[in-house]
Amino acid sequence: MTRAKGSYLVDDYLEVADFWAWETDENLVLTYLSNGFFSLTGLPASDFIGRSRSQIANRKLDADIWAEHRKTLEDRRPFQRFRYPLEASDGTVRWFESNGIPHHGKDGRFVGYRGVARDVSEQVRDRALLAETDREAKLQQTLLAHIERVSHIGAWRWTLGDRLISMSAEIYRILGTPVDTPMTPELSTRPFTPKSRAVLQSAISKAIRTQKPLDLILQLASSGKDHRWVRIIGVPEVVDGRTTRLFGTFQDVTEQREQELRMQRLAMTDALTGIANRAAFNEKLDEVAARSAKTGNSFLLCVIDLNRFKQVNDQYGHDVGDQVLIRFADMFGSVIPKHWFFARMGGDEFAVLIGDGRRPIELASAADTLYEALQHDIEIADVNVSVRATAGYAIAPAHGTDVQALLRRADLALYDGKRDATTNLKCYEPAMEESFHRRVLVVQEFAEGLEQGRVIPWYQPVIELSSGRITGMEALARWDHPEKGILTAGHFVEVFDDARVSVELTNVMLEQVCRDMADWQRRGGEFGRIGINVTAAVLRQPGFALRVIEALSRHGLQTHNFIVEVTETTIINHAAPAVTDQLRHLREAGVSIALDDFGTGYSSLTHLKSLPFNILKIDKSFIKDMSRSPADLSIVRSLIHLGRDLGYTTVAEGIEVEGEAELLRGIGCERGQGFLFHKPMPKQAVDDLIGADPARAAVTGR
Repeated sequence: MTRAKGSYLVDDYLEVADFWAWETDENLVLTYLSNGFFSLTGLPASDFIGRSRSQIANRKLDADIWAEHRKTLEDRRPFQRFRYPLEASDGTVRWFESNGIPHHGKDGRFVGYRGVARDVSEQVRDRALLAETDREAKLQQTLLAHIERVSHIGAWRWTLGDRLISMSAEIYRILGTPVDTPMTPELSTRPFTPKSRAVLQSAISKAIRTQKPLDLILQLASSGKDHRWVRIIGVPEVVDGRTTRLFGTFQDVTEQREQELRMQRLAMTDALTGIANRAAFNEKLDEVAARSAKTGNSFLLCVIDLNRFKQVNDQYGHDVGDQVLIRFADMFGSVIPKHWFFARMGGDEFAVLIGDGRRPIELASAADTLYEALQHDIEIADVNVSVRATAGYAIAPAHGTDVQALLRRADLALYDGKRDATTNLKCYEPAMEESFHRRVLVVQEFAEGLEQGRVIPWYQPVIELSSGRITGMEALARWDHPEKGILTAGHFVEVFDDARVSVELTNVMLEQVCRDMADWQRRGGEFGRIGINVTAAVLRQPGFALRVIEALSRHGLQTHNFIVEVTETTIINHAAPAVTDQLRHLREAGVSIALDDFGTGYSSLTHLKSLPFNILKIDKSFIKDMSRSPADLSIVRSLIHLGRDLGYTTVAEGIEVEGEAELLRGIGCERGQGFLFHKPMPKQAVDDLIGADPARAAVTGR
């Protein structure tokens, strides 16, 4: 028989031994039987090679024997003196005894069992012959010693009450102890770290008491930087209901353990920035929160978001976005105290945990340090990108002890901070929770109002200042609330931050405005150009430009009679290629594009140069104060002249008194809009204003 594994020197021994050696693979399938198997049993080895050990049993009467042994194999435990019967072809039953030990590769992975077996039929019939002979013991020890050296695993046994523990030579090598050293229980635990020693002693006591095996991975003490780890398996031997002995294996698993620790570190690290990730942060947060609950000490939980990060990703690509994230992680991590726990939670969201729950923290000082760290802009010079962070934080236990509630409240503070232009760091306040619930309720009720047809357009005329003639109108959403009556946008401003609802609002407004324009057109009304406001979420919708053009065509309207109004803030925060492409598509089709609230943004001139606007609407904040503020008057005059030089139509918003109109006429403003001329009004009022003939509607069946 050709042997695939092992040493030919060992084979020579096995040729003359009165036992045979065997091996299995990792699936417990027999892969090797030495030649002694046939000579000692008379059974052909070919009947057993390729079969699992459990398949050898073919008598139902022996099921209990094999069921117990199968569990030993599945647990990868060593075994000794396992006896089992086999029925020969002539019907006779012979008994065999087997010893085996699990074998592991260098990476610690289980690769199979190795062992020896013999025919003990005579011993079963005569129990006096069950004692092992010295020769058998020496041969078995030779084979097992070879296995131990290859797999860095040793065997041990300790009879309770004995002064010494019996250990194989490999264990001495692992412990770095001379082989001839008498191994007492106290001496055997000395090489371990104090913590591991305590765990081992407790586990041994428990195994003796409960008569259940132990399986531990423990750390050996080391004077250097390298740490060594061992796996200890122990099995109690029970006689007459009493634990009499422990035996098992002792294996060096340092390489396997280090690989596991490396994988664990990788699993807890953000691959892009190299700082802790969400999983690590949540684990740390749970740990600190549990400790804080016991000690009563405070800790601070802060969440951070990068402003305009989505715009950077959309406009410059993810490579630049990744540079921003890396730069922020490096910068922020370098200026905060080292004991703060800083992590990336995903996307452009980061978090900081301040305090460990063991000792009190100085909250005011921590907040000041956090504020200073957030004042650094993240700049990518190659593409002229500048990004700043906004943060919100909650304090435990003042703002709660449940980690999910703390995270939610820190998020509420962050949301409030993003809406507040005066600061980029906010602390949670209970009023934020109330405001949040109100926003949720408003959005929910407004969405229901959309479904019920209660959201309708009202129209505010735009006037030619030199003549007073109506040149067009701005369509404004009004909510016909069942209890509160007609509500202006100020009562439902929250819906513009909800992408789904704001898109649906635009769809409803577009359809109703087109329907009203078509009605006025049939009735001879002079309505000029009608504008609707759109949000960034609407402009990011694929096909929005086509949807506008299709709606106008379906109602028989001309594209030059329609205006899409976009606020400068929307453009600043969301000027991605997809958004600008939509605007250009509309402009090329003949739709006018108005830049609303002009002058309130941060880079107006850049947008005037790069985006397809042809109408500038000067924000009402400048109009309101220009009569008493020379600076505001100069700004308005400059904006009007700039628009005229660029060929844009300028519209002044919020004109409320005649003096404002007179000033605007004097400096060349073409058009105006405000309460001085007309307040927003429903369609029925517009009918009379623009001369829509009811009789013509009757002729067309309207």
